[in-house]
Amino acid sequence: MQFPKGFLWGAATSAYQVEGGIVNNDWAQSRQVPKAGRACDHYHRYSEDFAVAGQLQQNAHRLSLEWSRIEPQAGQWDEAELRHYEEVLALLKRMGFTTFVTLHHFTNPVWVARQGGWSAKKTIQNFADYVAKIAQSLGHLIDFWVTINEPNVYADLAYLRGRWPPFRKNFFLAWRAYRNLLLAHEAAYRVIHSYYPMAAVGFAQNFSWREAAAENVLERLIIKLLNWLTFEYPYRRTSNDFLGVNHYMDIHLRLRLSWRGVQFEFGRHPGPATERGWAIHPHAIYQVLQKLKTQGKPIYITENGIADAADKRRAAYIVGYLREVGRAISDGAPVRGYFYWSLLDNFEWEDGYQWKFGLVEVDFKDAKLPRRIRRSARVYAEICKHNVV
Repeated sequence: MQFPKGFLWGAATSAYQVEGGIVNNDWAQSRQVPKAGRACDHYHRYSEDFAVAGQLQQNAHRLSLEWSRIEPQAGQWDEAELRHYEEVLALLKRMGFTTFVTLHHFTNPVWVARQGGWSAKKTIQNFADYVAKIAQSLGHLIDFWVTINEPNVYADLAYLRGRWPPFRKNFFLAWRAYRNLLLAHEAAYRVIHSYYPMAAVGFAQNFSWREAAAENVLERLIIKLLNWLTFEYPYRRTSNDFLGVNHYMDIHLRLRLSWRGVQFEFGRHPGPATERGWAIHPHAIYQVLQKLKTQGKPIYITENGIADAADKRRAAYIVGYLREVGRAISDGAPVRGYFYWSLLDNFEWEDGYQWKFGLVEVDFKDAKLPRRIRRSARVYAEICKHNVV
């Protein structure tokens, strides 16, 4: 299956998950979740890691900037850190990569967290100020701007289910955080376009495909509401030059009646699953892309990947999902690029280093953090090289 000419092929990372040495954000300061520590030491070894990405025939790379490095205190800018990121992005450009730069990937400076984080309206303006500084300092090296990564997931896990900092379990705070994140994206969009009128700006939303297990009316209504919150509401409130799609899961919603009342269970599609228990169901990404094509915007798959320590399923997973992406393109979905998650094994948030998503294995038990290219990465490299799956 041939992909369109100029299709972007890459892999993604995020700062806190790979850089190491980050101590001034809410996650690093929390006692309730694991800490990334040295992570992959990508902060010092980025040139080595980019060389591997090039060796694997990738022509694009997605990374994030760590806000707490750049603005350790409100209104105080660390010029040395800005120079570091300038060197990182300049190297990518010299190597021929198209750059996708994420400005917020789940972590916040401690000072932002202390003022209320994303439940506080003032954080919107703080974020806009940070984005303006990035535009002034680094904008000439950024091809695609991903303002915020997965606002729906962040609001859910940090403010509704309480698994991430600030560990709140409050529906109203979760809704406020989600709304504020979208307002922050809109503010960032306007700031970036004031500096670069032709900039490509969007955000990366997490899209699971949801199905009703029994197809009863109440299950369908709940799915319709959840899909509205994910697929429709964010794009009615925001401006976007492209849609960033993160996709990992197919979810089956089942309603159960008990003495406690109505309960909902979120299961997975029957069949094979990843080590994390997520369904391997490639057709789900086709359905997501078909639903999104009505937005009329270019689509980039900014994350898709599998936890597979033994590397037994990754190659087939990549091929299977990309065939469905290709089929979606043939059926009118304007998909322009694909980023596998992740280039490296990395820190997976509350699960620490348990899950191995990387095209490149990192041995975290060895102080030298040696890298090893997995067999599946070679399969993906052939796809990238020939633009064919």
